Amino acid sequence: MNGWKGKLYWFVEFVTMLAVLQLMWIGLVLLGLIIFGISPATVGLFSIMRKRLHGQDDLKTLIKNYWKVYKEEFINSNKIGVILIVIGYFLIINLKIVLNMSGSYSLLMLTLIVMITILYAVMVMNIFQVFAHYDLPFSRYFSTSLLLSISFPLQMLGSIIGLYVLYRIFLFIPGLLPFFGISVTILFLTWMSSQIFKLKGESDGSIQKEDKNTKQQFEEGTIS
Repeated sequence: MNGWKGKLYWFVEFVTMLAVLQLMWIGLVLLGLIIFGISPATVGLFSIMRKRLHGQDDLKTLIKNYWKVYKEEFINSNKIGVILIVIGYFLIINLKIVLNMSGSYSLLMLTLIVMITILYAVMVMNIFQVFAHYDLPFSRYFSTSLLLSISFPLQMLGSIIGLYVLYRIFLFIPGLLPFFGISVTILFLTWMSSQIFKLKGESDGSIQKEDKNTKQQFEEGTIS
């Protein structure tokens, strides 16, 4: 189909895909009893969005692959999720303690906690994308997500600005949230991260694969 009809058909199909994947994300989160479903459902959606950006547009195939990634990465992704929850919990507790303190020491501690919280937020924003893209030793997902963000600050800033814009859009049109809130956000973050992975591949000469399911091992010494 060519012309405006073809473009309209593509747009409708694309919007339908986003809505279906969003509903599937919600279903998989509930399937994992919410707390154990968020991490694998999010990792799976990042993986599927990367496939979509690489040209795979068959919805049935995408759904099938989504379910496959969800099952395969259920345990490992939940390990990451639990660690992030624990770190976040301790940051909140320490922040409450520092806010109840007084003096110059409390100001120093508050500054330190705020800096750590910013790094934590950046890590949370990137770690599931890194997990979906690279096949690394488990402990290196945390350091790699931070180092990639620090190495490409402009792309990181673009991600933050884009998330704020999406936040304002969904705040203005809240009816979009149940159908497109997660899927559009992850699609945007996937596109931004693909730019980072591409730049990283060009800088070190490594060949990037579509996702970690290709079992492309991360080159030793590329990011330590």
